[in-house]
Amino acid sequence: MNLKKLSALQMATDAMFQKQHQALRPVIEAEAQIQKLLIRLDNQVTQTRQDSAGAEGYRVTGTDILWNAWESATRRQLNMELARVRAQKLAAMEQLRTAFGRQQAIASVCKTMRDAQQKAKDKTRSNL
Repeated sequence: MNLKKLSALQMATDAMFQKQHQALRPVIEAEAQIQKLLIRLDNQVTQTRQDSAGAEGYRVTGTDILWNAWESATRRQLNMELARVRAQKLAAMEQLRTAFGRQQAIASVCKTMRDAQQKAKDKTRSNL
């Protein structure tokens, strides 16, 4: 394979790596958003426990049971969504690793070929 074809192949592998990298970004952003929601839920739970400690009506009316049920369902839903997004992230990371490996392999072959061509040119010049 000549250097021109390898350079074209290198550009293609670079483009594929960039495409895979861009595909990973929304998944990472979705994961961060869900984690923020879980942190916010934790803060709400902490605040509610502090506020409800002094409010007897909260327990008498059964509001605490409703709140705990909502919190549990919300946490379960967020954790399921987080697991789904992390599974997508793992798949996208595997594709990115593969694209990166190809990119590095082609770059290495191109460098080796360029070095060999340069040595051949230098040898030809020194023989003249």
